[in-house]
Amino acid sequence: MAALAALRRRARDAFWGALPPSRVIRRGPATVKRVALTFDDGPQPETEAYLEAMDRLGVPGTFFLMGDLSSERPEMLREYTRRGHQLGAHGWNHHPFPTLGIGGLRDQLRRTEAVIGPQPTGRPWVRPPYGALSARSLAQILAEGLTIAMWSFDSYDYDATDADQVVARCAPEAIGPGEVLLFHEGHAHTLAALPRIVDGLHRAGYECVTMADLIAS
Repeated sequence: MAALAALRRRARDAFWGALPPSRVIRRGPATVKRVALTFDDGPQPETEAYLEAMDRLGVPGTFFLMGDLSSERPEMLREYTRRGHQLGAHGWNHHPFPTLGIGGLRDQLRRTEAVIGPQPTGRPWVRPPYGALSARSLAQILAEGLTIAMWSFDSYDYDATDADQVVARCAPEAIGPGEVLLFHEGHAHTLAALPRIVDGLHRAGYECVTMADLIAS
């Protein structure tokens, strides 16, 4: 079983390694003790509490936002950026990209980009819902001029029932330099876990930065 898991991991790494590293990003350099905290599915009713927690912890995050929810709460877009966080798109309504036709995917990408607006990173960033990509959708996203932002470490907070589980999964010894950590907005247990996760990372000598800053390390 372990051998099969190792084979799958090597195949996955080979697949991502074959893609242009400046356009499809999973992690940053492993030479510097920096990590990126990333959050999907916002904005949510808990967003303000997430942002306040990040302020208290003194760390920035990278937030991948849905177009439909962002269009309903434009004031939150200003709050993310005012507080120094990086923004990216997460599709219009969390529909898996591989199930969309060319026109449907183009609509998802362009409508969401229009709502979120221009970003300091230059080329817009997008994280596919569920991380789901096909060869066709990947090629179309790259042709649209977007950077695809994936992750290298999954907190599995969407599968957790309490903060202790999320903290345990994100123990510093399980995390390596350059990791992109995946979290989600909208989970009270994730919000409760963040201070302990960040404290543990800091104690282990890690700096938390945005994905854009991470790849520039």
